[in-house]
Amino acid sequence: MFDLIRKIWRTKTVTKTELFTEAPERFRGKPVFTSSKCTGCEACATSCPAGAITLQQNDDAITLSLSYAHCIFCGICAEVCETNAIQLTNEYRLATKNKNELTVSQQATLAKLLTTGKEV
Repeated sequence: MFDLIRKIWRTKTVTKTELFTEAPERFRGKPVFTSSKCTGCEACATSCPAGAITLQQNDDAITLSLSYAHCIFCGICAEVCETNAIQLTNEYRLATKNKNELTVSQQATLAKLLTTGKEV
């Protein structure tokens, strides 16, 4: 009995530093927004079933906010974007202690949007 208790106390827990290898090729991970490609068509925001994407129009810019806390990683936003401004990456490690870090905002200027011929 005492031998068993000694073995338990001496045994160390071994964990792997990397539990998972890289994600598969078609894995739908973290969406990334490129503001230089955005035309302000709002297709991504209207098609998002979780409401994770919001667009706000200011005087001279449009601000796109993407909330990873609400995103369900369905990939619809990337499919409907005509200019590929939203791409899904293979990144899946999104854990954080601060919920504010799960929201990303980027701006696209209206001057660039108006030159593309899209109605804002």
